[in-house]
Amino acid sequence: MKTTHYLSLCLLTGAQAIAAPSDALIERYNQAAQGDKDKVDIVYNQLQNQIEHQGSDALTLVYLGSTQTLMGRDAFLPWNKMKHVEQGLGTIAKGLGLLSDKTTPLPLQEIRQGLPEAVLAKAIAANTYTSLPDMFNHFERGYDLYMDLLSDVDFIAQPFDAISWVFIYAIQAAIRAEDPKQAQLWANQMAAINPSHPMTLQALAMANNAA
Repeated sequence: MKTTHYLSLCLLTGAQAIAAPSDALIERYNQAAQGDKDKVDIVYNQLQNQIEHQGSDALTLVYLGSTQTLMGRDAFLPWNKMKHVEQGLGTIAKGLGLLSDKTTPLPLQEIRQGLPEAVLAKAIAANTYTSLPDMFNHFERGYDLYMDLLSDVDFIAQPFDAISWVFIYAIQAAIRAEDPKQAQLWANQMAAINPSHPMTLQALAMANNAA
């Protein structure tokens, strides 16, 4: 009995050694992504510090990579824009690579922004890829991530308030891809889950305008 307890404690300690970014850090990232340039370097340094002291996990790397692309967005010189974005894409790829090797079941994963960390990592990667200029050639990769994610039963099983924003960004990507049929399908999918939710109404309006 003591041996079992000891092993469980070791597993728990190991799981906690590498922690996903806190909700507070993610909120600062969200502010940076929405245009608060003062938050970008703060988020970057905090993510780097977390990796240095706690190790690299998929979600932290995806957020770090996305933050590096924000540094590219805000850089003044063209070569610095390219450098930061390319570094960010490489970091995101490392995060997704770790994710493909993850064996932890979704119910045992840390929850951030109401979602299991693997689901959130894919959503942030998809949004980052599809938000970049065409010259970086990652839009299709992000769009494919949305296709896979939004058709996954584990994703649909998450609370609607936590996944509705992912649908919105996916619909925006479909509109950018000149794929109004897919935009309408995703909006209809939201309506089937929660027809009166404000995000659903926004999605339906977006899809109808794109038709």
